[in-house]
Amino acid sequence: ELTEEAKEGAFSNFPLSQNTINLLTARGVKYLFPVQVKTFQPIYDGKDVIAQARTGTGKTLSFALPLIEKLQSVSQDGRRGRAPKVLVLVPTRELATQVAKDFKNLTRKLSIACFYGGAPYKEQLDLLKSGIDILVGTPGRIKDHIQNSKLELSSVKHVVLDEVDHMLDMGFAEQVEEILGSSYKKGSENNPQTLLFSATCPRWVYDVAKKYMKDEYEQIDLIGKKTQRTATTVEHLAIQCRSSQRAGVLGDIIQVYSGSRGRTIVFCETKKEANELAMNASLKQDAQSLHGDIPQKQREITLKGFRNGVFEVLIATNVAARGLDIPEVDLVIQCSPPKDVDSYIHRSGRTGRAGRTGICICLFQRREEDLLKQVEHKAGITFKRVGVPSATDVIKASSNDAKK
Repeated sequence: ELTEEAKEGAFSNFPLSQNTINLLTARGVKYLFPVQVKTFQPIYDGKDVIAQARTGTGKTLSFALPLIEKLQSVSQDGRRGRAPKVLVLVPTRELATQVAKDFKNLTRKLSIACFYGGAPYKEQLDLLKSGIDILVGTPGRIKDHIQNSKLELSSVKHVVLDEVDHMLDMGFAEQVEEILGSSYKKGSENNPQTLLFSATCPRWVYDVAKKYMKDEYEQIDLIGKKTQRTATTVEHLAIQCRSSQRAGVLGDIIQVYSGSRGRTIVFCETKKEANELAMNASLKQDAQSLHGDIPQKQREITLKGFRNGVFEVLIATNVAARGLDIPEVDLVIQCSPPKDVDSYIHRSGRTGRAGRTGICICLFQRREEDLLKQVEHKAGITFKRVGVPSATDVIKASSNDAKK
């Protein structure tokens, strides 16, 4: 007896070609999953969609299937050098590789390419020369190709932004908007179909929707209220201190708010600052720094060490934090009020682990008072102003630590 899910997802309910069905069956897919069932028709019909879906729910197929069927239902353009019809933007190279693989498993006719940073340009340029139908990539590398006039996006028909919340976390908001800018004309009827997939829907998702989507987009919630992650509560504190004081105070702040075993990320503006803070003698915890001069490979090793608890404090420049999959931590410290409020909101979201209150601290100098107010206004938060930890606070925190 077929389950409800299998009945709803039966291949015969969807305009799937026999070729596609054979490829699905070969991969052991017997019917479409709920996320694919719900999104197939709207995507196939060309509607703009915001879908709230978790990774690992078969979400890639939910956009790959209808898009492939749609492209294959018209006669193929096999010209060399043809510009992609589908652009899929994803936050990490791992995801890019995975998504491209999912697309490749569904079609023998279309050319699929996967572009991410750290890979040689030459192979990517060769693929562009021979022509691409579906391009999957990370924002940085795609933007490079556009700037070097190697990638033409004005004829893209479908744009997918996958794991949008994650792209925000990683500081890609600006790059994503620059890329979209090259394929959308304001108010034009011929703008690409836009599909946004995200586990959570931060405000930026709706800002993007307003800017780039048709007014009547479909919103599909595949997470549902039942399984929502408990909204983590984050406490935002602001501590006024002079820049000369910063290094000395940092160790105490971490001791009081995170303890010697908690994980802390400190964001600062410059490489010099990151190095100075990491080498700073008053820091009682093990710290390592991440900045632009550190090669990609070493950054990944450092990040892995931080994830695995080899050291407790990561000090990163705002720029180096872009494109990093930052793990969840106990405390986030910004050394000065952030210019990029979206990234701040998301970074602060890395703190509340498993229902505990997360803490996000912003250090500011007296002259930055206005900047702080701007952040409050834009992020819709209120900073609780607290003083620099006193000696008593530090001693109390240390003895609590010892009890743990």
